[in-house]
Amino acid sequence: MKKLNILGICGSRRLNSANGLILKAVKSELNSHHWLDFDLATLPFFDPDNQYGDATPQVVLTIRKLASQSDVILISTPEYAHGIPGMLKNALEWIFHDGTLKKPVFVIIGSGQGEHTKDQLIEVLSTMDFSINSEQVLLIKGARSKIDSKGNLLDKRVELDLKNFCKKLISL
Repeated sequence: MKKLNILGICGSRRLNSANGLILKAVKSELNSHHWLDFDLATLPFFDPDNQYGDATPQVVLTIRKLASQSDVILISTPEYAHGIPGMLKNALEWIFHDGTLKKPVFVIIGSGQGEHTKDQLIEVLSTMDFSINSEQVLLIKGARSKIDSKGNLLDKRVELDLKNFCKKLISL
């Protein structure tokens, strides 16, 4: 089996966020693969005047390089006010470039509900020419009650769903 380079992105800044813990659980499940990580909080606000060219911030070039080097991007994110967290949307604007065209993206939405974010992310990522479909999205409703502070899943159904999702991710 080919070892994948996986860029893991958490769409939450919350300390011990459920989505950070979900990402930790996926990393544990897929520990034989190489993980690339990036803290979205280090990105500046998106500025289309500096999106390309000499004015592109170095930190943006860093995340673009990681995205280009990855075989797949894995996003674990909450839903805020029925939508994509602003920090994640900002990051996607910066990440999008010629090195990410048709790049496969898998998404886990760990939230109270999540359906709105699922639809929005599929639309946004497709528009940016990433490769995504509804089969590449896992929705974990009530995520905070289904994972402990160490990243251990407490719900057997969610554990099985996550294992199956991971199998899809590595079967690219």
